Amino acid sequence: MSILNRRTFILRSGAAAGSAAMLTALGPQAFAQDKQIRHFWWGNPERDKRTFAVIDLYNQKNPGVVVSGETLGFADYFTKLTTQIAGGNMPDVIQQGYGVLFEYIANGAVVPLDDYIGKSLDISKLDEAAIAAGTVDGKFYALSIGANSHMAMYNTRLYEETGIAVGENFDPYGWTYEDLKRIAVAIKEATGVPGTDDNTADYQNFSDFTAQKGVPMYNEDGTYGVTQEIVEEYWSIWQGIRDAGGTPPGPESAGLAGVTDLSQLGVVTGKSATSYLWSNQLVGAQGLMEDALGAAMYPNTPEMIPGSVIQPSQFVCLTRDSADPEAATAYMSAFVNDLELTAILGLERGVPSNSEVRAALEPTLSPAEAVTVAFFDGIQGKTAALPPPPPSGSNEVEQTFERLAVSVLLGDKSIPDVAADFLGQAKAILARA
Repeated sequence: MSILNRRTFILRSGAAAGSAAMLTALGPQAFAQDKQIRHFWWGNPERDKRTFAVIDLYNQKNPGVVVSGETLGFADYFTKLTTQIAGGNMPDVIQQGYGVLFEYIANGAVVPLDDYIGKSLDISKLDEAAIAAGTVDGKFYALSIGANSHMAMYNTRLYEETGIAVGENFDPYGWTYEDLKRIAVAIKEATGVPGTDDNTADYQNFSDFTAQKGVPMYNEDGTYGVTQEIVEEYWSIWQGIRDAGGTPPGPESAGLAGVTDLSQLGVVTGKSATSYLWSNQLVGAQGLMEDALGAAMYPNTPEMIPGSVIQPSQFVCLTRDSADPEAATAYMSAFVNDLELTAILGLERGVPSNSEVRAALEPTLSPAEAVTVAFFDGIQGKTAALPPPPPSGSNEVEQTFERLAVSVLLGDKSIPDVAADFLGQAKAILARA
């Protein structure tokens, strides 16, 4: 068996198995003459299938290089990455999100890419916004692999059966929480399905709401900018929708707090008509259901101050442990520029930041991908400026919010008491981070 066929067999076998381990089944000696590159990402079945196919094709096109893939679900990804950092055995290329990028830069886990630009790494066709998002303190660390924004995904059949029509009684780019309450209750009455997931414990939604109230989530000095009044108002809004019957019961929603598995979404399971995610996840969600999904922005307050942002859905970054950064950055460059590879990736990780890639993809978009692109057209001019990366400790603050919000969903404690508890813990977390 040739080296090429052995590569292809290993990668395809690993993709079919959905393995979370490195796809180096024959051991490091199997391809000792080749440059070895490891790529680690958090995924789902759809993302994994596409990424392994890209790795397969890249290896075929680049004799002398063997890229292997490692994937885990989001809930386990960062735990495994922390272990790798401590052991000094991180993969060459890792997937990162904007929200945690600063922490990995601060601890030296990822390294600047500036020395490779114009050599092994081509960023000449990337949007300026994408380059700016990956630049921290004047150094370029992170290569955007797709633009992204918060999205409300809704079951078009249930909306239509209830008489909810875009342009008549539903503005997907300018609806308020009162509109959401009206629509959610109407859907429940007409179809028996609650009209929306309950976002009481959804920190993404809460971050948008904070911006809609004109308050930064994090101050310039790294302290928490959210007030008691904002936390109480947010939870009270969702309590009002819940009490009116527009969401599933509180205990049911409490059991899903922090769950990121697409198969558990209310809109996918049929337990609600609307779920809230990142826009790049619409393709994956649509693949799990028959009814067509529509897309809307997160609801807003009557003042309609923008809250959502357009940001990189994910980055690929070079780690400090890479033994061959030139080969690793060449692979990263192909991941965002090569038209054959990006045709496989499509929009699953978000709208590509390379203008040529977007143009090449347009004629081949699936219906779900076309919905995503149309959504991005619709939100232009309606989003907020991308804030700086959050400070160290922000992940723990988010986890604390989700955990304490469960008490609100269960009715164990009053909203003012839980809000005060959350703010106290958030401030303590950031002070010691």
